[in-house]
Amino acid sequence: MIYRRRLKKYVDASQQDRGVVIRRNKPALVAVDRSDSEEIMTIATSPSATERDLRLDFFRGLALFCMFIDHMPNNILADFTLQSMMFSDAAEVFILISGYTAGMVYGRAMERQGFLVAGVRVYHRVWQLYVAHVFLFMMFMATVAYTVGALNNSLYVEEFGAANFLNEPGLAVVKALTLQFQPAFMDILPLYIVLLAVLPFVLAGFRSWPGVVIFVSFALWLAVQFDKRIALPAYPGPDRVWFFNPFAWQALFLLGAWLGWRGTRGGVSWLSRRWLFWLAAGLSLAGFLIRFNWTLHGFYDPLPVAVSDKPLWPLLSKGDLGLLRFANVLALALLVARLIHPQARFLASQAARPFVICGRNSLHIFCLGILLSVLGQLVLNEFFGGIPMQFAVSAAGVAIMIGVAALMEWFAAAQGASGGRALEAPTAGRGARG
Repeated sequence: MIYRRRLKKYVDASQQDRGVVIRRNKPALVAVDRSDSEEIMTIATSPSATERDLRLDFFRGLALFCMFIDHMPNNILADFTLQSMMFSDAAEVFILISGYTAGMVYGRAMERQGFLVAGVRVYHRVWQLYVAHVFLFMMFMATVAYTVGALNNSLYVEEFGAANFLNEPGLAVVKALTLQFQPAFMDILPLYIVLLAVLPFVLAGFRSWPGVVIFVSFALWLAVQFDKRIALPAYPGPDRVWFFNPFAWQALFLLGAWLGWRGTRGGVSWLSRRWLFWLAAGLSLAGFLIRFNWTLHGFYDPLPVAVSDKPLWPLLSKGDLGLLRFANVLALALLVARLIHPQARFLASQAARPFVICGRNSLHIFCLGILLSVLGQLVLNEFFGGIPMQFAVSAAGVAIMIGVAALMEWFAAAQGASGGRALEAPTAGRGARG
């Protein structure tokens, strides 16, 4: 009996790590990316169900597709992604969701296991992100170097920001290892690594002084808006800084982490107030009308511009997370949280599945999307880059991302099923004998 209780306890713990969805008293393992399972799982506690918040996977998958398409210059499909319909874009969506899930999962871990164990889990994840960044950097540079030699076109060296790597590879590699060298498309993972690295201390602050932590975070963001010298240096110097300023973007990430942390404690009651919903709806609608008007003007020049972008430009800085970008993504997040149920029927449909599985395996698909963006840009530049080819390259890249995510889902499900059988066999044997 003692051994049986221990085995049952072990099985229950392993199922919790894998993410069990219980519906109608029938447990089924959710296939998750092993490297990302801690960060992406949302649990809504109820008397009879432990379910995953599919909204997080869906919108992170949507952001990954948009990033891939947006990273290819002169791609007409980029005029129909998130960046063409709101002041913010896929980067803000990605960071906000990542902050929310990290705050929720690691906040729960800190409550149950203490600061030390939760901190080790966070830094284990930071190490995974760092290894992924280094691997992606080497693959990126190898692709660019090979392309320059094969196509005999040195313009790609400057276009992808790889000139310093080819001129002084030793120093460039060292700077890449310290996250200071960030070629094209290689700037969001370093931001994520730095933000996640401070999370354990922020979560500890949430437990004792949440108001102080949020105030300091917003004060730092505000200081960046007025003083551009508050930044991290980048390579090559001396005047280059990180494109995504961590001192500004930390406000979005930590606000998401606070919301995720509060979600494990019953949520934030004042977010359900009606006036806040209508304010968010008004801001979202205004952002859509203004930004989409600019997009249409780009297609058809005689179309008048309703609101000039010149007075708004200081509030639209992407690197420093300008006010309009910050407010826009928060307003949209509030609308999504209020209007879409975590297990809405369309999120579980076949049409939404490509987005969900890519968002569920976000780290791998993000890295794959970066490399596909480089290859896609090369194809469009070297071959006929008209609209049909833009559609073909974009569709092929998205299909590859979906295919890899589906393969990872299949492998994780098969691995979980085989593990479940291995654990169940001894229990059944003992029951037969007893």
